[in-house]
Amino acid sequence: MTQIAILGTGLIGASIGLALKANKHVVDLDIVGYDRENRNLKQARKIGAVDRTEGNIAKAVRDANLIILAAPVLANHRLLEEIAPFVQASAVVTDTGSTKAATAKVAREHLPEGVSYVGGHPMAGKTEVGPDHADADLFRGGRWVVTAPSWASQSAVKTVLSLAEAVGATSMLMDAEEHDAYVAAVSHLPIVAAHALFGMARRSEAWPELGLLAAGGFKSATRLAATDPSMAFDILTTNKEQTIHWLDRFIEELQGMRTRLKEADQEALYTEIAQGELDYSAFLIGAFGRQEEGAAMDSEQFDFSSMLVGQMAKDKMTEMSNKSDERLRDIERQRRMKRDI
Repeated sequence: MTQIAILGTGLIGASIGLALKANKHVVDLDIVGYDRENRNLKQARKIGAVDRTEGNIAKAVRDANLIILAAPVLANHRLLEEIAPFVQASAVVTDTGSTKAATAKVAREHLPEGVSYVGGHPMAGKTEVGPDHADADLFRGGRWVVTAPSWASQSAVKTVLSLAEAVGATSMLMDAEEHDAYVAAVSHLPIVAAHALFGMARRSEAWPELGLLAAGGFKSATRLAATDPSMAFDILTTNKEQTIHWLDRFIEELQGMRTRLKEADQEALYTEIAQGELDYSAFLIGAFGRQEEGAAMDSEQFDFSSMLVGQMAKDKMTEMSNKSDERLRDIERQRRMKRDI
C-alpha cells in the first residue's frame, strides 16, 4: 500500500485528497492528513479527503512514500525544515506552491540525501480557503506545472507527473525560474492589479457612492483582492523581482492607453480596443500562439485579425465622421430656421 502524506488540509490539500479518492483507477492508497489547524483536519476527515489525520508531523511523514506540501509558500519552507529529520530516504517530496525557485533551494538545503524533491504547481484555485470549499474536480482539465531540479531522480519526476494525471490535470514540465517568470505575469501581477484598483476606489472620498455603483465589471476586475493574505504575501515576497518586471511592463501599457486618451487619438484607441477584444476572444477558445491539440485557430488566422481590426477602425471612424456631419447639418438647419422666423 502506498502512503501519501498531505501536509496542509486546506482548499488545495483537501481537493487533492478528494480527487485521488474519486479516481477509481487509484487503489491501495493510505492518505494521511496533517495540519496545524485542528478544525481543518477534522473537516478534511469528515469530507473524506484523507483516510486518517495526524497531529504529529514526524508520525505523519515517517512512513510516507509521497509527501505533498499544500500550505502557503513560506509555510512550505518551514515544513521542509521540520520533516527533514523524519522523512524516509526513498520518499518523494512535492509541493503545490505558486513559486518554485525559492522552494527548490530550501529543499536542497534541508532534505537528506536520497530524498527527491520535485516542485509542483496546480494552476487552479479559488479565493475561498479551507476544506469546506474543497472540490474533487478542482484540477480537472487544468495545468499542473512540474519543476524537476537536476538532482531529482527520474522515478520521482514520474511520481509527480502521475499525481497530476491522477487528479485530472494536464502536466507541464518547466524550469523553476521559467515558471516563476511566467506565473508572475498571469497569476501574481493580477493580484497586485486587483489590490491597486480596489484600493484606488476604496480610498477615494467618493467611496460611499462608488461602492453603491460598483457592479459586475468592478467586482470581476478586483476579485483577486480577496485572495488569502498569507498566500498573497508569500507569493509576492518569494517572486518579487519577476513580479516587479511585469508590473513595470503593465505600467507601460497603462501609460500608452493614457496617452491615446489624452491626445484624443480616436483611431488608435479604437484599434487597440478592437484588437484586444479579438485577441481575448481567441484566448478564451484556446488559441494563444502555441500549436496544441484542440487549438481553434492557427497563426494565419491571427495575421488576418490585424486586417479585420484595421477595417473595423476605419468603419468606426467613418461612422463617427458621418454622425458628426449629420449633427453639423442639423445645427445649420436649426440656425436657418431661426433666421427665417
